[in-house]
Amino acid sequence: MGQTQSPWALARGGRRTKRNLRPLSLSGSLATKFFETGIGRSLRHPHYRLYSLTNFASIMGIWQQRVAMGWLAWDLTHSGFWLGMLVTAEAVPLILLVAVAGAVVDRVDRLKLLRVLQITQVALAALLAALTVAGMINIYLLTLLSFCYGLVQSFHLPARMTMAPNLVPKDDLTPAIGLNSALFNISRFFGPMIAGVVIAQFGAGAAFVTAVFGMLAFSIGLQFVELNRHEQTGGKRKGLGSDILEGVTYVLRHTSIGPLLLLIMVSAIFSRSFLELFPGFADEVFDQGAEGLGILFSAVGGGGIVGAFWLANYGKTEGLMKVSLVTLFITAIALILFASTTVFWFALICAAFAGLTMAITANASQVLIQNTVDGAFRGRVLSLYGLTYRAGPSVGALLLGSASTLVGFQWPVILGGAFCLFSIALVIPGYKRLSSELEKTA
Repeated sequence: MGQTQSPWALARGGRRTKRNLRPLSLSGSLATKFFETGIGRSLRHPHYRLYSLTNFASIMGIWQQRVAMGWLAWDLTHSGFWLGMLVTAEAVPLILLVAVAGAVVDRVDRLKLLRVLQITQVALAALLAALTVAGMINIYLLTLLSFCYGLVQSFHLPARMTMAPNLVPKDDLTPAIGLNSALFNISRFFGPMIAGVVIAQFGAGAAFVTAVFGMLAFSIGLQFVELNRHEQTGGKRKGLGSDILEGVTYVLRHTSIGPLLLLIMVSAIFSRSFLELFPGFADEVFDQGAEGLGILFSAVGGGGIVGAFWLANYGKTEGLMKVSLVTLFITAIALILFASTTVFWFALICAAFAGLTMAITANASQVLIQNTVDGAFRGRVLSLYGLTYRAGPSVGALLLGSASTLVGFQWPVILGGAFCLFSIALVIPGYKRLSSELEKTA
């Protein structure tokens, strides 16, 4: 007598055989493998998924706004000095408030702070869009808004960087930071490309308008994110000044975090700053206009996507110090070659390699710091990391941009690459000690 089949089995087309189950089993095993290895490990955590995906929408908007601001500044002035001044205006609050911001982030509810800051960022973006569309913008207002944006970012950046360790366990931190970087570089690939087309067709104002919606998505997403744990120090509160001094002392006395931050600062000033000069390179060196500017940024973003996914799937801290130094070396060579050519397609290849290695260097360094730092000091230490990551390129842009008014855009970038090579040579004698301290897992 045959076995009775359920209605569900009949609806699927008869008896469930091994042949019927194979595709389902295969897809299930692939999904399981994805979430157990590499970048998929970070996506097992639902609040991190929500956070990272809505943050991706915001970064897309930020890249469109950034490209449009650079092009608008160039269109208004045709001056390398003003390109540098625009990003320096953003960097000044980061430099002045870095210690205060880190201490505040370690004292308050980081998630609530980030929600308020993101809403403020949306408001600034909307104001910039309105002024530009209304034809009321000028280089002075643009620079002032850049300063205000930097003021918000002084607190936004360390608050945002503390999220990943509080949304995923420590074992999944490397793929989580790698995923953040991958999404950042995907947005750096598509955001500038979209911005270049929008600017060419409709003007900078339209690019600013589309940027607002991306930032708004992150603001909404943050309302539904919950942290797995809180790292704020318990017990009686000290004064804000004491917290600042305590954080600075922690970094200065730490035998590995301090030197690593110094290396990151040097590389940020003399390597990442070349991105801020892209409007001048696109127009004067390569004669490609706004669309060429978008393609240059997209080349860097495309390389960054590859680098970020590579790091995410690397998935461990062991060997990351060596990875950081090797990729910084490749970045320096790519910059020298980029600035030595006037052939646009070759420059795109160099920019892509620079994007790949800069993504690995920056995020490998962040993983090493996150892996080593005491959680109670995380906000203060990451505010210093944020200073190197954001203010470093701005300072470099002012230096290289000012030099470009005298000798053109190419020689300052070549010398910046050479300085990165010199900084690597200085670190090599202490390489083994730094590796052992920063890569330990226990």
